[in-house]
Amino acid sequence: MLDPLPEIGPAVVTYAAAECDSVPELVGSILRELETLAVKLFPDWLPEGEKLDGPGGGGMAAARVLAMRMATGTRHFGPFLAELAAHAIQHRDPFALGLRSTRSRAFPAEVRAAGLARVVGAAFRRCEVALVVHVPEKLSSHGETVLVAGCEWLAHQSGMGVWLVGPEVKRVETVHLKVPEAVARLAAELPPSETPVEILRVPPLRGEPARYSEVEQAVEKALFDCPWAHGREWNQTYASTDSLFVTIRTDLMWAREKCVVELDGPEHRTAAKAEMDRLRDRRLERDGFAVLRFTNEQVLDDLPAVLRRIKEFLLGRRLGLNEGAG
Repeated sequence: MLDPLPEIGPAVVTYAAAECDSVPELVGSILRELETLAVKLFPDWLPEGEKLDGPGGGGMAAARVLAMRMATGTRHFGPFLAELAAHAIQHRDPFALGLRSTRSRAFPAEVRAAGLARVVGAAFRRCEVALVVHVPEKLSSHGETVLVAGCEWLAHQSGMGVWLVGPEVKRVETVHLKVPEAVARLAAELPPSETPVEILRVPPLRGEPARYSEVEQAVEKALFDCPWAHGREWNQTYASTDSLFVTIRTDLMWAREKCVVELDGPEHRTAAKAEMDRLRDRRLERDGFAVLRFTNEQVLDDLPAVLRRIKEFLLGRRLGLNEGAG
């Protein structure tokens, strides 16, 4: 329901909350996760950040300069942004990955909350950010009080919209969302997930492979050296007039050749997800697209075979396009 959102929507971050003993503990946990996310999203939130060298090449100093320049005339707080950019550059160095810089954490929690929210929004080119907090099952009365108070603090201090989903909690108005019948039916059939839930997650950035996906990163690394792979677009949205799929996010697309490549993780093996994929693929095929699906195992076990299949299809489509043009 949240991916992909319209262009006017906020950047959405999902957080799997755990019961905490105090508000500072909860807030600290969320801010640490947001800082880790900001580092992973670098340099998408810093203009010209992709040109910076590593720590040994003056990159940290240059990152601070670019961050201060970015903050000029915007809502960003320059000193915090500069330290966060330097921290991100530090973690580009494989020898520095084990280091845990605390300089950006020297700022008050209020500054970190507002600064991190703005950075995440900048990475997704969105003006606003929403934090979707999954409420734990069987939350104690004290844990519920802490969760609500912490979320209220975050909403006030960070400027993010904070949405609680799951079991109802006190002091928060409950809104029941009406979803399309087909989506509700399929969701009800989903079995409990056996894969560990990530604490913090965001949709992939448009135009590049998801940074948390080993499979997407491996495919892009291989395609980068393939001349025939030109024209590829990662994680783009395709507009559809279908009432169920207003927009569709594709893993990998060649728009001219009308080829979509989907890389399926274990969640696609459930009956409900498989049915949703079938409906989605049918919508694309009605619009002239071909959908090639590969499992994560296929990609990791025999990437050359996956690339050959994609190459054969693309070259065949291009031959047909060229003959049609002639």
